[in-house]
Amino acid sequence: TEKNEMLYQRFFVEQYETKLNTVRKNLQETLLSILKELGEISGQTEIYESSTLKCVDKLSEDMSVNEIRNVLDEAIVATKEIRKSGESTQQRLKETTENMQVLQKEFEQAKSELLVDFLTGVFNRKGFDQTLKRSVSETTGPLSLLFVDVDHFKKFNDKHGHIVGDETLRFMAKNMQKSVKGSDFTARIGGEEFAVILPETPLLGARTVAETLRASLAQLKLEKKSKSESLGTITVSIGVAQYRPGESLENLINRADKALYFAKNAGRNRVATESDVANGTT
Repeated sequence: TEKNEMLYQRFFVEQYETKLNTVRKNLQETLLSILKELGEISGQTEIYESSTLKCVDKLSEDMSVNEIRNVLDEAIVATKEIRKSGESTQQRLKETTENMQVLQKEFEQAKSELLVDFLTGVFNRKGFDQTLKRSVSETTGPLSLLFVDVDHFKKFNDKHGHIVGDETLRFMAKNMQKSVKGSDFTARIGGEEFAVILPETPLLGARTVAETLRASLAQLKLEKKSKSESLGTITVSIGVAQYRPGESLENLINRADKALYFAKNAGRNRVATESDVANGTT
């Protein structure tokens, strides 16, 4: 899996980052073109050139999709204000705006591809980090975090091979997604380790979710598709922590990580919460 991660970083991530930068550059050029044209038509060239420079600067600072959408909205509003400027001018502006909308879709696609784990199809560590940050800022109630680690996965890989190991990780991720609902969020954050973000869920409720997830995964029967050969079962250990208002995300992650290792040290195939760590019991 480490080799796969290296290849992913080299060929997939770099490819998408190149695509993202290309789309961003095209957006800058298109935005510059439409705002300058608007300025010439309206007789307010200096005003629009100033606005253009600000927009281009923002785009060069890794502007978010929502922020780019706001800039595009401003440009579209400006086009509506000069509809009386003539049919040919309106057609040029319409074509430029349509081109900008196509570029925006390409940007959003490239951005989303960077957040997806190539192996399992769930979000990757970058997607997890962004979603956790957003969830903490947007969730009004309690929020909990699960860290899920496949037990003895190295031994499983050594016995059955990395191809079977990769298929198993895909199988696990698929079934984990089935076990979470609504705004709950699943990600593969490295190797055989996954994370689940549970908005509006206190520690006790998160423990219940974790126990349900652990039990459902332990019941799954693995077998090779080509030979119908049984591979036995795979179990997971899960650590649970609840976000404390005002704390850093690093603290939350550390508590969930400690709870995970507490569960593993207690025998694996079990759930442990931050309270269990504090009390020394499971």
